[in-house]
Amino acid sequence: MACRPLLCLLTVLLGILVPTCWARVYTNHWAVRIKGGAQEADRIASKYGYVNMGKIGSLQDYYHFYHSRTFKRSVLSSRGTHNFISMEPKVEWIEQQVVKKRTKRDYKVTNIHSAYFNDPKWPSMWYIHCSENAHHCQSDMNIVGAWKRGYTGKNVIVTILDDGIERNHPDLMQNYDPLASTDINGNDYDPMPRYDASNENKHGTRCAGEVAATANNSHCTVGIAFNAKIGGVRMLDGDVTDMVEAKSLSLNPQHVHIYSASWGPDDDGKTVDGPASLARDAFENGIRTGRRGYGSIFVWASGNGGRSRDHCSCDGYTNSIYTISISSTTESGKKPWYLEECASTLATTYSSGESYDRKVITTDLRQRCTDSHTGTSASAPMAAGIIALALEANPFLTWRDVQHIIVRTSRQRHLNAPDWKTNAAGHKVSHLYGFGLMDAEAMVIEAEKWTTVPAQHICVENTDRQIKTIRPDNVVRSVYKATGCADNVNHHVIYLEHVVVRITITHPRRGDLAIYLTSPSGTRSQLLANRLFDHSMEGFKNWEFMTTHCWGEKASGDWILEIYDTPSQLRNFKTPGKLKEWSLVLYGTSIQPYSPRNDVPKVERVRSSPCKPGYYLNEETNICITNCPDGFYLNESMFSSHQYP
Repeated sequence: MACRPLLCLLTVLLGILVPTCWARVYTNHWAVRIKGGAQEADRIASKYGYVNMGKIGSLQDYYHFYHSRTFKRSVLSSRGTHNFISMEPKVEWIEQQVVKKRTKRDYKVTNIHSAYFNDPKWPSMWYIHCSENAHHCQSDMNIVGAWKRGYTGKNVIVTILDDGIERNHPDLMQNYDPLASTDINGNDYDPMPRYDASNENKHGTRCAGEVAATANNSHCTVGIAFNAKIGGVRMLDGDVTDMVEAKSLSLNPQHVHIYSASWGPDDDGKTVDGPASLARDAFENGIRTGRRGYGSIFVWASGNGGRSRDHCSCDGYTNSIYTISISSTTESGKKPWYLEECASTLATTYSSGESYDRKVITTDLRQRCTDSHTGTSASAPMAAGIIALALEANPFLTWRDVQHIIVRTSRQRHLNAPDWKTNAAGHKVSHLYGFGLMDAEAMVIEAEKWTTVPAQHICVENTDRQIKTIRPDNVVRSVYKATGCADNVNHHVIYLEHVVVRITITHPRRGDLAIYLTSPSGTRSQLLANRLFDHSMEGFKNWEFMTTHCWGEKASGDWILEIYDTPSQLRNFKTPGKLKEWSLVLYGTSIQPYSPRNDVPKVERVRSSPCKPGYYLNEETNICITNCPDGFYLNESMFSSHQYP
């Protein structure tokens, strides 16, 4: 049975620790949907003693109302005049905002030991380039290769949704963009972080430097897209509500190209949470109308709950088809201890691992540098920077084009995972790393020649409402024969992109469940793993699990859903759960989106040449040759001198 807010308060007063009981905290802010424009919103706000704080981001007809005489934080919802507002003919919806727990996806580190650019940290930036005397370079995402082709992020605008950015940092001020910035916590336009003794609000500034730190200014570091414009939204240094998230996600969507977020619900292994109604609208509005119809790009850190046995499918932000969910790997390609596994991860970039592993170097508060940025927080901005290079190469890429290019160009390389598999479309994919390590040079090459993929079709297959009992130590197996909506030309899906399972389950201990989905081609995705700390009795109600592992496969045929119930020692009774209903949502196209994958070179490209004029280096043999062998092609721009701004 769910714990009511008042009961939560009493348990605290009595000194009883109830770790699974969370009190809802209501604020004195409301979101209201009103037809009739700002003038009508002002009239209604004034009539009932509220202040209209303006539109909620770019959402049409949604307004932010504030009431100064209501408690700023309360465990009880207000019974005041907003009940009368809802009776106004022009008011379609009103909701008092509740505080949402959102955590930054870095982690606190203890025991830190502490040939192109003049920036002092450049020689140590291992995740961008290899040192000159490195015998075998593994840690290359081919960022320098993209630079040598002339792409540095120019005319691309990225904003960091976080705790603010230090806009006057010497490495950020040249690329700072006030039109991509705002302070939602402070209700002004200046995203400068709040300073304290612990530098708690360093997170956004660190992420910003990874993307767009200025190159060749003799200060600190070099950003991956060092000519991109960078903004920041200060939104994590205060109460995070649905409205705060929506305002952040919809900031100036015709100006901002990429939104990077390195936060989410608690990575404690027991939370199931995602965007509420306004944030969902902001995502959908962004991909539909952002970037003049090409769609906003939302990049998300997959989460740091590895030590808590968390699973990123329980995070509705990384689990969304609208976000590019980014995982982390260490320099040596090992699984970081904080990594969460799930089928919605699209790709991977670098971050830290064990205490002895090198970490990410970037800008820091108080105009300093740091060499200890960590967690998936460090990985998402890297991906945002790489995507900025691809958008410079082709500004007309849609939000789906970007995901297709990532799928086609990311590589397994040296990443260690026990579950690498090749799906029926020829893509290697893993629950740890998605489609692999991002490759900036391969992405810009693809972007240059890219043809926009056909329109997205959405096929909602019939919902199976046949209730099935989930018995301990047993498996429930449900088979659905999909047609891909072949009878509806506007919804017909032949070639898959995202696949969503919408599911309702009741269960005495949610953490004992594991869920798998097998495609008609035989690709098996783990939608949910057992979670040791998830004692909840709430189950799942219309929760959407998403997998990318069937990307490019055919949609029609038998889809197999399997639910395993493995009772833990913490469950001292064996009440069965129930699968109430589930439905399959297939996203994709009715037309082959592009030519087969074999047009992407499967061997490493030549990146530089120590050979004399007329000869080229074969990196596999380290021998100078006069002609490129099969599988290679000549890239003369890499052998010419290039001046970096």
